[in-house]
Formats: sequence, structure tokens, C-alpha cells
Amino acid sequence: MDDISSQEDIHEGANSEAIDVKNEKARKGGSNLYCEKHVEVIKLHCKTHTEDVCHLCATIFHRPCELDYIGGEFIKNKNELKDMKKRAEEKLNLHRDYGDQIHQCRKDTDTHLQALKDEVDSVINEAIQTDEDIEKEDAAKINQEIDEKNKQLQEEIQKNNEERDNRLELNRTNAEKRREPIDSKQHGLQTDIQYIAGEKDKKIGELEKTWQDDTKTTENTIQKLDAVLEDDKKVAKDGLHVKISVSDDLEKPLNEGEVKQITDTISNVRFVKGAGREKYGRIDWYDGEWKLIDKFKVDDTIQDGDKIELPLIVGYKDEYNVIITDKQGSHHTYMLNMSNKQTRRVITGSNQSWIMSFALMNDGKVVCGKFTERAHSDKVTKCISMYDTQWNHINDVTIPTTKTLDMTRVGVAVGKDGMIIAAEWIQNNIYVINPANGKIIDTITCKDLDKMHGVLSSGDIVVLAPSHEYTVPVAIISRQGDRSEIPSINVTWEARCCSIDPTTDELYFVTSEDKRKTCVVDQLMRGDDTKKRRVVSFPLIGGAEQQGLRLDYLEASHVLVTSPGNMIACDGANILVYKNTLRLEKPDHN
Repeated sequence: MDDISSQEDIHEGANSEAIDVKNEKARKGGSNLYCEKHVEVIKLHCKTHTEDVCHLCATIFHRPCELDYIGGEFIKNKNELKDMKKRAEEKLNLHRDYGDQIHQCRKDTDTHLQALKDEVDSVINEAIQTDEDIEKEDAAKINQEIDEKNKQLQEEIQKNNEERDNRLELNRTNAEKRREPIDSKQHGLQTDIQYIAGEKDKKIGELEKTWQDDTKTTENTIQKLDAVLEDDKKVAKDGLHVKISVSDDLEKPLNEGEVKQITDTISNVRFVKGAGREKYGRIDWYDGEWKLIDKFKVDDTIQDGDKIELPLIVGYKDEYNVIITDKQGSHHTYMLNMSNKQTRRVITGSNQSWIMSFALMNDGKVVCGKFTERAHSDKVTKCISMYDTQWNHINDVTIPTTKTLDMTRVGVAVGKDGMIIAAEWIQNNIYVINPANGKIIDTITCKDLDKMHGVLSSGDIVVLAPSHEYTVPVAIISRQGDRSEIPSINVTWEARCCSIDPTTDELYFVTSEDKRKTCVVDQLMRGDDTKKRRVVSFPLIGGAEQQGLRLDYLEASHVLVTSPGNMIACDGANILVYKNTLRLEKPDHN
């Protein structure tokens, strides 16, 4: 580069007086970078030594070096850094707004959960108060009865007083026993609410931590930008590096979607009060994740030396006792206690007759539908049997048939009025039976009935009806015979098995994949918008995996959804227990 003089640094003013160029340019808004050695404006950059120099320095010390003028890039970087500071300040305001949203989320969800807790307490306390009133009424009746006896028979006063004490004690004991499941239900409901609150607080805590970290990072970004912008030397020296280092923070998005997801999820948590025997309901939520919480081999639970070759779930007596039939071996029926994992035989079956469906009646007795071999006739006998609370046989029910096969299979359920609902497979009639005398009181004709699968809390009956397209439309039949199909769902022909959640009336269909080697369960949520989603999948093993038994097993084996919301299934050897767990993250629907 040619020699460069520094004489331009001193000029004459309007009155021919010397003007300090350094101060004059600074006053006019020009660059204020000056050489400390020569008090001259730095206009050049030495690429060889990577430093900025004035003309005299270039002439004296950097003559052989590669020099270049400092041009518009400096001003550009400075302007960009100022703009980035403005953006950072705007983002800090966004962080403050986002923090307000998080705090409001905590407040709103806490308010909702407290209201939910208060609602549960109100329902349970009302139930307890009602039962306590019953206890008081019973005690008053007992007192009145015994007092009348004492007036008539003074000589038996002592005896009657003892009787009174005993009966009052029994009344108190019975009342306590009646309240035990209510207290247990209340504890379970409150535990569920506490679990939800804990999960919610944990998730919000994670968001708060991220928010605090991001806010601190943005504040540090502003400090970096302020530090470099306060001195043009720092802009020239560190501006590009700072610009690069803060860009990622400025572009990082806020997690506002997660806050909305938490609020929406918690707002949809509900206390389902249920109906009938399930009147105390449960805490429920939409779109949770079904997780396997227990798995054990059925054969390991059997008492009295029996052996179950192919366990088939046919129903449940309550949330603790599941009814199982050995489909392939002895054909006996067993009751499995889920609490202590012990199984005992309750009904003896045979190759010619065994239990394949089960329902609990309102008085605690049970009714069972059977597979039976039969002679050709217009009636089916001993295909429906009733048992008392100790599993003693009470009587059998006979129903008409038009089938000419050598066997029959009957499904049973109990309506909200206590009547038995029964239907033979692949028949057009559903029978309403009075359990008091075993007589048919009504016949509901249903075209294209494949199987009857249960009764909703409304009293309507759920059936599957096969079509020629190898799908099984789901149909709802009223007690008057009116039929309504659910148009948005068809279940594969291979499924042919459906269970009903007794608390919510949601339907669960058992179907299969992988040439029937895998059992899958689809949940049908009915409402304003009927939705179906896959919730559980597990491989069939043991006898259920055999080629000739897969379809038959899928047709007959029930998937149970208990009143607390647990799902109980069987893979051919093991009992599988699933629980619908709360999911605060946005679900990934395939």
C-alpha cells in the first residue's frame, strides 16, 4: 500500500485556526477510534497482524503487510448489535408474560382440583350421612320393639335387654361393614386426586425451572450486548463473536404449548359418579396412557391341586374377584381373588357344559351363560344357570331356539331393573328373564344378531352384528327393540368380543393382529364425537397361541374394566392388569 500521510488530521478552520480532527469528528458522529501513539483516526486494518492501525502506523510499522480500509462492515455490525439488544429486551418482556401464564396455570389448576376434592367429599359425606341415618332408624325400631316386650313381660326384662345390646352391636357392626367400602372408595378417590396434583406440580416445576433458566440466559444476553455496545472498540473487537453467541438464545421458542396442555389436561379430570352398584364412581380423565401394573401366572394361584390349561376370563363379581373358566382342560370355573392372588374352584364343568359368561345380580346372586351340547330341539335347557352367594346352584332357565346345531353358547347380563338379559349366539332374539322365577317376560327381536355383550347403565343392550364385508358393526338395542348402530366404528370380524366399562359406559373391543397371534384392545369413547383408539396390545401364549384355538379364544375371552378403572385381561396363561395413567404431555396419535 502507498505511503499515507497523517497531515489530514489538522486543518484550518473558518478563521484559519487549527481544528482538532479527533474531537471534531467525534462531535459530528463519526468513528471515535484513534491511535494512542499518533492521536490519529484509525482507518486501516492489518490482515497480517489482525489489528486496526492509523496511517502513520501503517507507513512506519506495516509497510510490507496486507492492509485494508475499515469500511461499512463496522457500522453494519454496530447497528445489528443495537437491533439485537432491542430484540433481547422485547424477549425479556415475553419471558415476564410467560411467567405470569405459568403462575396463573398453577392457580387455575389448584382451584379446579380443590373444587374436585370438595365435590368428592360432598358426595361421600352425603352417602355416609344417609347410612348413619339408616343406622339410627334401625336402632330406634329396635329400641321401640324391645321396650314393648319389656312392658308385657317384666320377668324377661334382663333377657330382652341382653337381646337389645346384642342386636345393637350387630347393627353397629353391619353399619361399619357397609361403610367400609365407602371409606375405602373415598380414600382411593382422594389418593387419585393427590397423585394428579403431584404429577401436575412436578410438571409445572419443570416448566418453572426451564423458564427461570431461560429468563436468566436472556438477561445475561442483554448484559453481553450492553457491554459490547458501550464502547466501539468492543464492537469492532468482539461484536461478531457476541452476535453469534446470543443468536441461539434469541431464537429459542417459549414452551407456551406445554402450559396450555397442562391446563387442558387437568381441566378434563372428572369425578365420574357412575350408576347402579358403581354409584361412587372414580376419578377419570381422557386420553391417558394404559400401563401394565401387574402380571402373574394363573396356574400359580390355584388351590386344591387343580390345574388350568387355558384360562378364559368370563366376568367378575367385584373389583377384587375375577371369574375364570378352564376352556381347554377341566372346563371348571374358578374365582380369582386379585388381592391375595388365590384361585378356588366355584363351579364344576365338563366337556358337555361349561361357563362362558357371567353377571352379578342386584341381590348378590349370580347368573351364568353356558356352552352346552344338546339334542336337536326347539328349546335349549340348562344353558342359563343361577347360583346363590355361596355358589350353590339355584335353578336353570330354558330358552327357545331355532338352531339345528349340536351345541349352543349363551351370553348373559343383568339390566338396571335387575332382570336377566340373555341371548344365544347367532340368533335373532334377546330374552328378558325374571330371576325370581326364571320365566321369560319379554323377547326383543334383533336382526343379524351375532353376540350380546352387555347392558349399558341406561338399560340399552350392546350387540355385535356381522356383515358381509367382514366387519362387525356395533349396535345398541333398546328394551323396546329400537336399534342404533355406531356409524363411526367397525370392528374387525376376528374380534367379536366387547366389554363395557360399568362406570363410564365406554366400550372396549378385543381384536387381533399378526395372524391372530397378538391380542389388541381398542377403546371406543362415545359422546359428541365418537372416537376409537388403541390402548393395549399383548401376544397370546400357551394354549391361546395354538393355530386352531386363536379365533375361538379371542371370541370368548373377556377384557374387564373394573369400577376403579383397571383393565384385566388374559394372554392364555397370565393375568394382565393395566391402569390408565395421567399423561400431561401431548399424546402422539398415530
